[in-house]
Amino acid sequence: MKNLNDFKEEIHKCSKCGLCQSVCPVYEQTGNDCSVSRGKFIMLNGIIKGDLTLNKNVNKYLDMCLKCNACKNFCPSGIDARKIFITAKAEYFKKSPEHKLISLFQSKLVFSTVLRLIRLASNTYRAIKFEKIATKLYPIFLKMGWLGKKIILANEFLKVDTVGSKDLIHNPNLSTKVVYFKGCVNEYINPRVKNATEKLLNSLEAEILPINFDCCGVPFLSGGNVEQFKKQAEFNLSQIPDEFDYFLTDCASCQNAFEEYKNYIDDPQLLAKLDKILAKSLNITQFTMKRIKSVEFNTKTSFTFHKPCHLENTDFIKELLVKSKNVEYIEMKEYDKCCGFSGEFAIKNPTLSAQISAKKAKNAIDTNADYILTSCPACVLGLTQGLIENSDGKFPAPLNFIEFLAMGDKITVKEPSEIENNPQIITANIC
Repeated sequence: MKNLNDFKEEIHKCSKCGLCQSVCPVYEQTGNDCSVSRGKFIMLNGIIKGDLTLNKNVNKYLDMCLKCNACKNFCPSGIDARKIFITAKAEYFKKSPEHKLISLFQSKLVFSTVLRLIRLASNTYRAIKFEKIATKLYPIFLKMGWLGKKIILANEFLKVDTVGSKDLIHNPNLSTKVVYFKGCVNEYINPRVKNATEKLLNSLEAEILPINFDCCGVPFLSGGNVEQFKKQAEFNLSQIPDEFDYFLTDCASCQNAFEEYKNYIDDPQLLAKLDKILAKSLNITQFTMKRIKSVEFNTKTSFTFHKPCHLENTDFIKELLVKSKNVEYIEMKEYDKCCGFSGEFAIKNPTLSAQISAKKAKNAIDTNADYILTSCPACVLGLTQGLIENSDGKFPAPLNFIEFLAMGDKITVKEPSEIENNPQIITANIC
């Protein structure tokens, strides 16, 4: 793995033009030059030269980044700020006083135990139907300020799914074998997207290979714990069999994590295996839309779409409109701008995160669409957080795109001969 000094020339490329300010959601809210790439590059350049130290104050500003990479896409020099900031975080993490404690908490044994406890708590919460009680109390929660809004946010995220699921039958005679990376949210917090995915894959007669994965590792990489991220990568790759047809995920961040594995794995065999996996990677929505002939809703319905930062291909929206009946798409303003959540960012910068989410949600509300769709569980949280900031207690629930598909009243599936088995699969940072 590279160290901060390896990016000396790239950081030096920054001309301090300030164009990053015009696209950074954080700078838009704070107006603080240290919160945007230009300001951070000045600090990191000072660290490389030895004029500054990588201390808590610098780390605070490194945490004040959504890692949306909007600045890279707008930068005349094409500087990959996200990669540089993650490298700086990793160097700070190694020498931070809390390094050993965080490493212990994020170890496989402790982290997986915590996740299992979360699953037990969330399942119990739904089993006693507490989310229905909490929903009736929303007007009271909104009067409680910050705490009440966080209770509403948690309740919305824990709500039961609306599409149901079918029992999976692992039929070895099915011709299409898929590896489905469910992610931590599906596995431990709320299985509603997993249920929708399994329902559709069953109808498409695709066999989901039974594989037990660990977390993709994004929380560890964002916090600078590169060693644990590498362990997650090695374990997850080792679980995937040699023979399968597609690697599917419903989360933009999880897919991006598999792309990131290339930068942290040393084993040539695992790297070769990773190349094979990425060559067969598809967004679950893309995979589904290629196999569906038509989707019909009994009543007219409309949706708007929020594009996650790590999602590059949105052709499935156009494809759905061609194949659907009674479905209208209304594009929101700045549909591709970050929702402001980004996991760790929302934890360390809660007020700032809520402000960015509120603006994003307002754009969605202004479309008057029936549904707000996205392809990332963190974005679902971000949109929900923003809707709560704009709400009096009633708001449309954001859904994963695959959930919306599963809600179709009539889905016609293509015959095997009608499916285009194009080997030229998109492998960029898609979800």
